[in-house]
Amino acid sequence: MKKNTFIFILLSLIIGFLAIFSTKVFHTYHPRPSVGKNVHYALINPLLKYMKFKEIKPFKDKMEELIKKEKDAGLASDIAVYFRSLAGGIWMGIDEKKEFAPASVLKIPIMLTYYRLAEKNPDILNKKIKYIRGNISYVSGVPIESSAEIGRAYSVDELIGLLITESDNAADKLLCDNLPPGELDKTFADFGINLAGVSPKGEFASLKICAGFLRVLYNASYLNEAFSEKALRYLEKSKYRDGIVAGLPNNVAVVHKFGERFYANTGEKQLHEFGIIYYPNNPYILGVMVRGKDYDSMSRVIKDISELIYKEVDAQYKGSDGKFSEDS
Repeated sequence: MKKNTFIFILLSLIIGFLAIFSTKVFHTYHPRPSVGKNVHYALINPLLKYMKFKEIKPFKDKMEELIKKEKDAGLASDIAVYFRSLAGGIWMGIDEKKEFAPASVLKIPIMLTYYRLAEKNPDILNKKIKYIRGNISYVSGVPIESSAEIGRAYSVDELIGLLITESDNAADKLLCDNLPPGELDKTFADFGINLAGVSPKGEFASLKICAGFLRVLYNASYLNEAFSEKALRYLEKSKYRDGIVAGLPNNVAVVHKFGERFYANTGEKQLHEFGIIYYPNNPYILGVMVRGKDYDSMSRVIKDISELIYKEVDAQYKGSDGKFSEDS
C-alpha cells in the first residue's frame, strides 16, 4: 500500500513538471520583429496567434462624421472605407460592398500571379522582355509617369518592380502579354473575381476584395513567406505619397497601392488606395475608394481618413495601461 502511494505521488510530480514545462515551451511570447530591423522577414506575420495586442474599439461613428463633412465640402461624391486590425481582427466598413473600378489596384494580382508561378519555376522572373512599343500609358491625373525605356530589355522581376513602385502601365502591358494563358484569370478567380460580363465602366471590385490582396500577403497565405515578403517590399516603395502616407507620421512603415480611373464622357474620376499601416503591435489595413471630379480633392479625402484612423488607433494604444490582451 505504501509502495502504491509512493508511485502515485511520483507520477503526480512528473505530470505536474511536464505541465509546467509544456506551458513554458508552447506559450512563450514571440513578438513580431519591428519593420526596418535587420531581419529576414519584416513585413509578413503569418503566426498571429503569438502576438500580443491592444484590442481596438470601434470608431465607425467618427469615420461617418468625417465622410459626411468631406462630402458636404464638395471634396467627393462617393466615399467608401474599410478598416481591419491585423492584430485583433476587428473590422469596420462604410459602403464596403459598393463596387468601383479598381484600376491600377489590379496590378497587385499581376504580381501575385508571377510570384505564384515562380514558386515552381523561379526562372520565369529572369525572362527578358524587350519594350519595343511606344508610350502605352494613358493620360492620368495622378502625377506618376512611366519609367520604362523604349528599346530596353527588362527581366520580369524588374518589370514587376516598375509595375508596383511606379504603377507603370507599360510594365503592366508587357507582363500581361507574357503570362501563360489563363493564369491571371486563375488568380482573379482565387479572389472571387469573375471578369466575364463586367460592365463597360469596369466597376466590379469592392473594398473587401481589394483589401484581400494585402491581407493574404501579410499572412503569407497565398504565396510562400519569401515571395510574400518580396511583394510587400515593392509595395513599400510605392511612390504615390498624397493619400494614406500623407496622413501618417514619417516614421510609420506602410505598404500601399493606389488606382485611378477617369471617364471622359462624364468627367467623373475615381481614386482608390489600399495599405497596411505598421502601427507597433497593432498593424492594420486601410482601404479607401472615392468618386469625385478632382484628384487633388480626392487625395485629400484619403489623407484625412488615414490621419483620423491613425490618431484613433494611436490614442487607444497610448490610452491603455501598457498591458496587452493576448490572442488566444
